Amino acid sequence: MKKLVMLVTVVLTVAMAAVCFAAGDGNDLNKQQKIVDKFVAALTVADDSGYAGAAAGFSPELKQKMDVKAFAALQKQVKDTLGTMKEMKFVAYERFDQGDQGDRLTYLGSYSKQQLVRVIYGFNKESKLTEIIFVPVEVQKQEQK
Repeated sequence: MKKLVMLVTVVLTVAMAAVCFAAGDGNDLNKQQKIVDKFVAALTVADDSGYAGAAAGFSPELKQKMDVKAFAALQKQVKDTLGTMKEMKFVAYERFDQGDQGDRLTYLGSYSKQQLVRVIYGFNKESKLTEIIFVPVEVQKQEQK
């Protein structure tokens, strides 16, 4: 009986420790996902009104590279090459603790002109957006035998 009580105690202690360690990562993930949501919403707006909301989550370096004109060009490029967004699903959260790297969130999106697109959002240590990468994924159909 003592062994069973000790086993249950150890399992519960390890489980609680794992939950506590993940709490910090969860807060960062939530903050970064809100920034991504604002960016995606701003991409779908037809005019420049969405830029201000999206730019609030940009790192200083990204703000220098992507002003209102560059953001409008990105909107046009996404619309011309990918079409309009149908769906966007979160698939991966990568945490980098080495050097000055931050975090990376990966989403899979479906667009009207491109069936599957991997969208990667890079963040710095302060949870500010540093990069956005759109990677169209070619889906190969299997031949049926």
